[in-house]
Amino acid sequence: MDHQMIGANDFKARCSRAKEIMYEKDVDALCLTPSSDMLYLTGFRTEPSERILLCILPRSDEPRFIVPKLYQEQVERETWINDVRVWSEESKLIIQLRNHLKELELFSGKIAISDRLWTRHYRFLQETAPKVRFTFASEVVNQIRMLKSRKEIYLMEEAARFAEGALEATLSDCIQGKKECELAAKLEYQMRVRGSEGVPFETIVASGPNSSVPHYSNGRRRVKVGDPLVLDLGAKFGHYCSDLTRTAIIGYAKPKINKIYELVHQAYQKAVETVRPGVTAAAVDQAARGVIIEGGHGEQFIHRTGHGIGLDVHESPYVHEKEQTGLEIGMTFSIEPGIYLPGQFGVRIEDVVVVTKNGCRTLTKYPTEMAVFGIRA
Repeated sequence: MDHQMIGANDFKARCSRAKEIMYEKDVDALCLTPSSDMLYLTGFRTEPSERILLCILPRSDEPRFIVPKLYQEQVERETWINDVRVWSEESKLIIQLRNHLKELELFSGKIAISDRLWTRHYRFLQETAPKVRFTFASEVVNQIRMLKSRKEIYLMEEAARFAEGALEATLSDCIQGKKECELAAKLEYQMRVRGSEGVPFETIVASGPNSSVPHYSNGRRRVKVGDPLVLDLGAKFGHYCSDLTRTAIIGYAKPKINKIYELVHQAYQKAVETVRPGVTAAAVDQAARGVIIEGGHGEQFIHRTGHGIGLDVHESPYVHEKEQTGLEIGMTFSIEPGIYLPGQFGVRIEDVVVVTKNGCRTLTKYPTEMAVFGIRA
């Protein structure tokens, strides 16, 4: 399995590609802080904290980490980058960073920084280098990250397999009387024991009227006979995410639920059939939305048809009506149409697809047809 993991040569190739784009866009350097962009280019991952941690990637020089002492060993061990400097406790951080920027000839010009940078860290960078023009790192990195390599797709397939196995192991427990939070806990446990590194988002188990809220989490409500049950879960492997949603029915499905489910299922199938190289992301959204509008529920499809996925569970490309990005082989994104009737119920079906030469394939294989499960404990 190790040969399928991302290695030093992969990170170096990504940085080379980033430098090419920096030349095209007249960006002098990337200044990365803890984020998926830092992970993508360096192999190092940590959460942002009050201690500022930077990796500077100049377009005409080698990358340099500047880290608090407590991260030094970890960065040296986990990343391919050799130039690792430590913030000194003896002098002001601003003076130290100014010296680094002067040494790298970056004290003026254009630097791309993380789109999700903490405001306090942004203010620190502004104060350190008042002549620098800052832009978004996404302008450089997004177009590289959108196209997944075979290794990346392998990691995403493994993450999808963990989620799929957890779903299968948990559905038999979806019976009257079970609490949503119990089912969410089982899903997460089952993903973990299969090898998941954690969850990329809070697991959704939404029963009955809660299922009409697309980003509901889970709570203490007990499942009842006749409930639709939306289960939206994801696993992680090699830092890459999966995202899977199925709507199960407890005991029996009322005619109205049957009708809505069938409409969502048709929209899902239509969207999947539309995906192929050269088609726009907007066309995929329109394919799914058109089916639901024709079925009379356009106003109850209240979100986009999908989102890119990789190191982040939401990344480019976004599958909505104004996204004119042309699909390319290796792009990965979700297809997840849904219909939500406020206060009554909701239905959503979701898989992640990868664009292939002739269309796409789903990373999960679990059936999308309506599944009906047990009545009582």
